[in-house]
Amino acid sequence: AVFEKLNFIGECRENRLPLWECPPFLFIVMGIVNIVTVVSIYIFAERLVAEPEIAALIVLFIALLIFAVGNFLIAGFNKVVEANRIKTEFLNMVSHQLRTPLAIFKWALELLGQEQKTLSQQQKEYIALLRDNNERMIRLVGLLLDVSRIEARRFVLRRSPVSLGELTGEVVKSLKAEREALRTLIRFEGQKGAMVLGDAERLRMVVQNLLDNAIRYSFAGGEIIITISDMGQGVAEWRIRDHGAGIPAGQQKHIFQKFFRGESGRFPQPQGTGLGLYIARVVIAELGGEMGFESQEGKGSTFWFRLPIYK
Repeated sequence: AVFEKLNFIGECRENRLPLWECPPFLFIVMGIVNIVTVVSIYIFAERLVAEPEIAALIVLFIALLIFAVGNFLIAGFNKVVEANRIKTEFLNMVSHQLRTPLAIFKWALELLGQEQKTLSQQQKEYIALLRDNNERMIRLVGLLLDVSRIEARRFVLRRSPVSLGELTGEVVKSLKAEREALRTLIRFEGQKGAMVLGDAERLRMVVQNLLDNAIRYSFAGGEIIITISDMGQGVAEWRIRDHGAGIPAGQQKHIFQKFFRGESGRFPQPQGTGLGLYIARVVIAELGGEMGFESQEGKGSTFWFRLPIYK
């Protein structure tokens, strides 16, 4: 982990920044320059006490060098911030522009669906396919809007008593088709009546995302175990364990990053947007909790989150 943090060249390449605009590299340069400055001042001041003008010129030169590197550092930060601002504004604009046509499209599909008697079986299947893809696009737009709100610090959550057990049971029922398609068994254990203080809609999204991932990455006929327990000190823990593909060790540090989609031998082309876990972690953190996971490739994953118990 220490060597990975020192691999500033790889980080600069990953962010597509030249070295002289890459903050990690410039930080290291600043550190080296500072060390050289201190040592040089000591050596020259000790040897040139009789000629202080030369020592002063050396100090001035090094100070100017530090100032120049500092300007590069500031320019690198400004470029990163500007790129992030443009990306956020673009996501926000595109998301808002897509909401209206998608809503109209959904309304038109609902009207067509009411004409069941005049439609052939093939037409009904086409409408069902369009409806599913329309709902998928609406969910994607919702995720993009959430990301925009998070980055603009306008992500607001409601707070009310929520039963984690009831909410989880409802989500399990809603994913019945996916569960049956992969012949996945879901076992629900623990304190199903645990109450937490949170946003019911957002917590439903968190649970659905974790359960959907567990189903998707489980092997056919596998078992998924969900437990809710009291951790003590007024904290409840929700935990889900699968025995599926697992997450490769090299990808685990990126699992909560925006737009990251993990790959495995079984799923070389992962599905999803790479936003669900990022937003889920933000939701839990905003509600005063924490979220994490343990995983081993080929043996499955365990995701969990903890929230204050409602009293």
